Amino acid sequence: MARHFEFIGKCKAQYERFMSGSNLPLTTQQHEAERAQLAASILKCADISNIVRPFNISQRWTQRLNREVTLQGNIEESLGLSRSIVVDPTNIPTSQIAFYESCGRPLFNAVADLVPELRFMPDQLENNIRNWGFIKSNQKVPEVPYGLKHSSTFDLSTSTRAGSTDSAPDFLPKRSMGSLLTPSIVPYTASTTTTVESDVHHLNLANYTLHATAAGGDGSRP
Repeated sequence: MARHFEFIGKCKAQYERFMSGSNLPLTTQQHEAERAQLAASILKCADISNIVRPFNISQRWTQRLNREVTLQGNIEESLGLSRSIVVDPTNIPTSQIAFYESCGRPLFNAVADLVPELRFMPDQLENNIRNWGFIKSNQKVPEVPYGLKHSSTFDLSTSTRAGSTDSAPDFLPKRSMGSLLTPSIVPYTASTTTTVESDVHHLNLANYTLHATAAGGDGSRP
C-alpha cells in the first residue's frame, strides 16, 4: 500500500492515453508495456477485492482481517516491537468507511474507467460504504444490506452469480459452490471484530512465528 496512490496515478495516465490516442500507433514494446500495466491494475484490485464483494462476504472478511491484525500486533509486542497496525475496537465502521473512500474508491473507479465491464466493482463498493454507514448509525447490519436482494444471512446464492462463490458478473466463468456451507453471518459487535481467542490454533501460529523469526526466517505461514 506504500505506493498505492502512485499506482492510481498510473491507471489514470493510461486511461488518458487510451482516450486521446496520444501513443498511437503502438510499437510492440509499448503494446506489451500497456498490457502489463493493465494486468497489474487488475491484480491490484484483487489485492483489496474484499471491499467490493457482496456485504455478507465482505463483512466476514473484515472481521477476519481485524482479528489477524490484532494477533500480529500481539506477536510484535511480544518481540518488543510497536504494532504495525492499530485496530480501534470502538471505531470499526468509521475506519472501514475511511479506507473505502480514500483508498478503494479512487482505485476501483480508475480501473473501471479502463475496463467498463468492471464497473460492478465500484458500484458494490458504494453499496458497502452505505452498509458501514448504517452500522455506524444503528450498531447493527441492515436486514437487507445495500447491494443484496435478500437478508444478511450468509447465503452464497445472494452473489450476483447464482450458484457461484464469486461476486463477479455473469459474463465471467462460474465456479461451483460444491459442498460449501452457508452459516449465518455474525451480528456486528465491537468484540466480533477484535477479540483474539487463545485457542490452540492461535498459540501454534504465534509459536511458529516467534521461532521462525528467531531463526532468521520471515515468519510466514507454512
